Amino acid sequence: MEQALIRKLKPGTLSAYRAAASEKGSSVEAELRALIERHAPLPRKDSAALLRLSDDALALTLPDGPGPNSDSTLLIRRDRDTNHGKWIDDGWDVDAAGH
Repeated sequence: MEQALIRKLKPGTLSAYRAAASEKGSSVEAELRALIERHAPLPRKDSAALLRLSDDALALTLPDGPGPNSDSTLLIRRDRDTNHGKWIDDGWDVDAAGH
């Protein structure tokens, strides 16, 4: 188990946590532990793993769709100009059942 000693808290800070803990029927230590754990920094992601995920997602792109170097502007314009694909039949708007 890890421990930490926190010094130089502003006056009244610990009293506020004591009051909050008392209202919940908890201890100050439990309240502070929950607070610290809830706000722990997110772990850093491995950049190589993220690139692999990105490559995997790009591999799922439809053959007649945009390629790896495409600009999402084209998709946004297509969506806007075709009323979300309702005004054209280019095979892009196929549901999971193939309809």
